[in-house]
Amino acid sequence: MVLLVLFNHPASSQDFSVCQRNLKDLLEIFNQSYEDNNPALLKTPEYQRLLRELQSEFLKYHKQSYMPVDSVQRLNNEAIILALSGSYHKSLHIMEGLELSEADVQAKYNRGLFNLLNRKYDAARTDFTDTPANSLGILNSLFSYGKQKNFSAGLSFAQNNQQKNSAGKYNYNIGLMQKLSGFYPEAVDEFTSAIRQKDELMAYRLQRGDLYMRTGNQKKAVKDFEKVARKHPKAQIRYANALLSLNQFSNALSIFQKYLESEDKTFRGDAYLGIAHAYYGLNQIIEAQKYYRMASTLKRETPSLLSGIGNTHLSNHQYQLAYNSFDRALKKDTAYLPAYLGRAVSQYGMKKFDLCLEDFKKAESLMDPDNKFYADLFVTRGFARYYLKNSKGAQEDFAAAIRLDGTRYEALAGMSSIMIDQKRFSEAGQFLSKALNYEQKYDRMWSNYGNLLLHFDMFKKAYNVFKKAISLNRENIKAQNGWGVVLLENDQLDKSMSLFDSLVKENPELPYLHNNHGIVQAYLGNRHEQRHQIDDANSRYDGAFKDFQTALQVAPSRKFYNVNQGNVYRYWQKYEDASLSYQSYQDKSALNNTAVMYAGQQRMKDAQYYLGVAIQIDSLHRVFQYNLAILLKGKQQEMMKLVASAGDDGPYSDIAIKYSRDGFVTLYLYDYDYDTLAFQGRHYMPLPVAEYKEDYFIPEYDFKLLPYSKKKSPPRKKDPVYKSQKVKMPGRKGRSGTKCPVLS
Repeated sequence: MVLLVLFNHPASSQDFSVCQRNLKDLLEIFNQSYEDNNPALLKTPEYQRLLRELQSEFLKYHKQSYMPVDSVQRLNNEAIILALSGSYHKSLHIMEGLELSEADVQAKYNRGLFNLLNRKYDAARTDFTDTPANSLGILNSLFSYGKQKNFSAGLSFAQNNQQKNSAGKYNYNIGLMQKLSGFYPEAVDEFTSAIRQKDELMAYRLQRGDLYMRTGNQKKAVKDFEKVARKHPKAQIRYANALLSLNQFSNALSIFQKYLESEDKTFRGDAYLGIAHAYYGLNQIIEAQKYYRMASTLKRETPSLLSGIGNTHLSNHQYQLAYNSFDRALKKDTAYLPAYLGRAVSQYGMKKFDLCLEDFKKAESLMDPDNKFYADLFVTRGFARYYLKNSKGAQEDFAAAIRLDGTRYEALAGMSSIMIDQKRFSEAGQFLSKALNYEQKYDRMWSNYGNLLLHFDMFKKAYNVFKKAISLNRENIKAQNGWGVVLLENDQLDKSMSLFDSLVKENPELPYLHNNHGIVQAYLGNRHEQRHQIDDANSRYDGAFKDFQTALQVAPSRKFYNVNQGNVYRYWQKYEDASLSYQSYQDKSALNNTAVMYAGQQRMKDAQYYLGVAIQIDSLHRVFQYNLAILLKGKQQEMMKLVASAGDDGPYSDIAIKYSRDGFVTLYLYDYDYDTLAFQGRHYMPLPVAEYKEDYFIPEYDFKLLPYSKKKSPPRKKDPVYKSQKVKMPGRKGRSGTKCPVLS
């Protein structure tokens, strides 16, 4: 009888409020799954427990309070519980079967939420037209536009409708639409407004941080990610990646490792990838490769992972393997710019310079002239351009690399090559001298520097430079050529002759070897003549003449060989032929030698004229000044002996006077070729930090249960009043009642 009374007793408002509280607790987690973009929250034991409690409490409430007139409320409430259980389609099907009146505002609103869950966004907005008080219909309508990717309509809707009390979700969704529409500053403002309203919601700072990363404001991104990293593993990974972008490799490594020590397993693949990036940034390539392999076992091949692997192959100069990695990355995402940079360097390593520059052009926007970690990329592109004869572009790249890293010897050496091509030899020497301060084991750099010293007749300094070059690589023909010249200028004629004999024999196709071989023979002829060994002298002059002729035949464009040939004609007193030879290359050296020829013929005025013209061309040339002084004073023999005995630290050599036939300095024009520089490359690439594209809109599922109608209590019946049935019995003291007889 007691149970019957309990069940028939009408439910109190407190009974329904229990269901409401349960729903509120459940919706917090349900909405959080959208706020954090984490559907797994709906599978957690906590959520399932709360769901069972709601189902249980609602069943009690239903049994106590349901009446046939409450069918709409019952079906509304059952649909909500079904939706929260994951049966979105069933919940909508129930609500669509109801004939709702205009008075059923809350039920219509709930139906709109069911439409949202079933991705029927137009229908949802229709249901949100008349929203009950304190509901978030405007927010959810905005959400529906976002899900349809109709951003212009969504932003227009937001201009005409303001949602209050949305805990920042309204501004967040507007910001995301603006971000996806390319309005980045406006998006940042909206995310900032959302943060002010509810900073506890992770998505707000993650979105603003992601946008900061995209627009190059990594420091601001770090602050946003750090703010939420302590509570959310997803943000912790973002924070560490942002530190990588700031080249704070050790700090990033520490955070990734701390994440791996935690219980969360969701982002282990990202953590391994981040650790690999960090080790690469610390130049620990073997460790980086280890963690890239570990990441590849947990993650699919993302462009960031493939580019990281490609970078390690570049570090090992495994260009084909690197190319394969970068190419796979681009097949997965043709817009992933770091992979273009990596593939460009791979093409460079395989000497495919035209394809290299094509890839560089595709990633042009990444070439940051203010980021020192891009120095190697500017060097690589600079040499690719240089090899393809784009000197202007190469010079710009080398200059950018030098600004980023003043010790980048590859860029300094590259600039020297351009200056040589432009015949700016003084500047070329300065760049190459600086480069040699930082790299002293590359023979070609020493050889080129030695040739620059030859250009300025600085033979004594060039002696040690070429000695260094051939000590590094005896097979460097250009260095051996320079070494032969400085041996000659150091008055080691026989050693120089022996060296050039072998060089010419082994490399008969090189005109500069024949030319310089001829100069050595001419000096040997002068020495024989001084010793009165006339036959030997003539033999050497013949050999020199043949050398110069051979050089002209091999390289007819090198007209200055005629100047050297003219000197032999002069020795043979064939002055007309000598004059024609000098006229074939009218430079200051030819003018000087013409003057010396006329001085030997006692044509002093002509000699003075040609020397004067030479001095006008180069007033600081000490050979010209010396010859003019001798010419004016007529004491060339005395002057020759004085200078030869005192030595010479100037730009002209001692042997030019020591072996002079007439006291004047006769100029010979040495020939040499500059080496084309090629560097293996350090290939320290910018890190392909993962760029997160986790763009999701956030709704607010503010379902409300509908209470059943209140039951009217039946009127209470009065209890009947009965008169006493006591009967007074005769007997002692007026006792009443019946006395039972004693039975025997």
